Amino acid sequence: MDRSTRGRNKYALIRNRKLDEIAAKYGGELPAEIAHALALLLQAGVLDVGDSPATEFFVMRLKDRFAGPALSMYSQHAAAVDLEYAKEVSDLSRRAGMSHPLCHNPD
Repeated sequence: MDRSTRGRNKYALIRNRKLDEIAAKYGGELPAEIAHALALLLQAGVLDVGDSPATEFFVMRLKDRFAGPALSMYSQHAAAVDLEYAKEVSDLSRRAGMSHPLCHNPD
């Protein structure tokens, strides 16, 4: 969890399942332009796949039914260090989980 930058989230998601679906349509291989784009992002250090102890992460979407309580607890702990940041996370928690219009069980 990191602060937003320039009016957008600090991070974006690469939907690996979507990449798998695309690859399946092309005989198990991604189209060259997509594979090339991913390779460029990796080479530039823009894409982080979390494949080491130093880079591992846990991502949750706000529509995950458990995101609200998780973010609320995160916000409570963050408040001891940074109240402004804690408020940002708390605001997310109120829009997450059971409050989210697309709430669902994680898959």
